Amino acid sequence: MFLFVAVLLSSTVLISSCSDDGGGGAPVIPPAPIKTIAMDYTGDGSEVEEWEFLYDDEGRVETINITYNGADDGSREYDYSVPGELTITRNGASPLVFILDGEGRVIKEMGDDGDDDTYYLYEYDADGILKKIYERWDAVNHLKYEMTIANKNVTHRIRYEDDGTTVREDREFTYTTGDNASQIHQIYAVDSEWKWVGGLYGNQSKKLVDSFVRHITDEPGTAYGATFTYTFDDNNRVATATKNGTSSGGNYTEKWTYTYYEE
Repeated sequence: MFLFVAVLLSSTVLISSCSDDGGGGAPVIPPAPIKTIAMDYTGDGSEVEEWEFLYDDEGRVETINITYNGADDGSREYDYSVPGELTITRNGASPLVFILDGEGRVIKEMGDDGDDDTYYLYEYDADGILKKIYERWDAVNHLKYEMTIANKNVTHRIRYEDDGTTVREDREFTYTTGDNASQIHQIYAVDSEWKWVGGLYGNQSKKLVDSFVRHITDEPGTAYGATFTYTFDDNNRVATATKNGTSSGGNYTEKWTYTYYEE
């Protein structure tokens, strides 16, 4: 399992600086379920949110304990008691409702506004990788994200405007030789640090992301993007991932720290 990382992007040329195993062949990495993810939103430790994942006997997430800057911030409870359905409740609030396919993947995510005609739909390819996301509103399915997949890696994440046909942004990814054995979500079609854990949104890209470039329709010629660098634990699993990038707001840094259950 592995995620994001470091170095920066020049004004017109993206320079990749990711290192995986320090040279030679890629290491063999044993898969292991994620125990914790700590997200450092600024890269300097001033704003850190952490999620601790607890699993049931079937390997499904059943509880997430949350802290923010070291203080208890409640929990999320998972309920699979209705066949083909999952509800997630945080701190006693109204639950989020998800419809699952026979593989336990989310195919429909209900909105949290009580409107039965407003929801998200998810499609997967033959390898179980998320390939399309639709938003449904006004009784129409609007394509929101479409993934181009090659060799079990998402090479393009295309985001559409609300009309579902006009390309808003094409985010183009390159990969390292390192395996993403712990299934870290790096594409952010599912914009969440916790929803994807446990395989709810299918398989992730086979390799670790090296870098991406953003091709923004309304800003032709820009070269926003990011590069990723990693550190690894004694079992060659991602210990930290640091993402350095550029955007219209300037340079930014984000960092993730991972721990795992030993199997």
